[in-house]
Amino acid sequence: MRLPLRSCCIFTSLIPQKQTTDVHRRGLSGAAMRFVQFCRSGYADGVRVGVEQGEGLGVVDLKAFDPSMPSTVRELLQLGDKGLECAQRALASGQFVVDRANIQLLSPILAPEKVVCVGMNYRDHCLEQNAPIPKEPIIFSKFPSAITGPYDDIVLPPESQ
Repeated sequence: MRLPLRSCCIFTSLIPQKQTTDVHRRGLSGAAMRFVQFCRSGYADGVRVGVEQGEGLGVVDLKAFDPSMPSTVRELLQLGDKGLECAQRALASGQFVVDRANIQLLSPILAPEKVVCVGMNYRDHCLEQNAPIPKEPIIFSKFPSAITGPYDDIVLPPESQ
């Protein structure tokens, strides 16, 4: 998943309230930044956090740009303004770019405590399913172990259909 900077508000529970940023008001970035978590092929340096240069383009490795930066999106967001400003500088520098072919994208947040989902949350989806449009949201949960990266295989147990 690519996370536009303006979408950071969905993670407000991860950021202490005093550090939250009103990106639109402050104008930290004229364009959306897309954060990704990844592993580099052939390296044993584990999880990294980066900023996409653009759709399908290279990824700027934030930890390579600034060794004090964290290795996960969660930790980056917890830094508040400091993390976002560093990400913006790293992206503008054009340095420490890792080719997409040399990385494996991971899920945006690793090991969430819980995953709460909203089903049938837009009209077209209901129509596709020939299901009535619900009057109230349909809420369900998933196990955190169900979270995978955007291109990972979804493994079905033999007893599933």
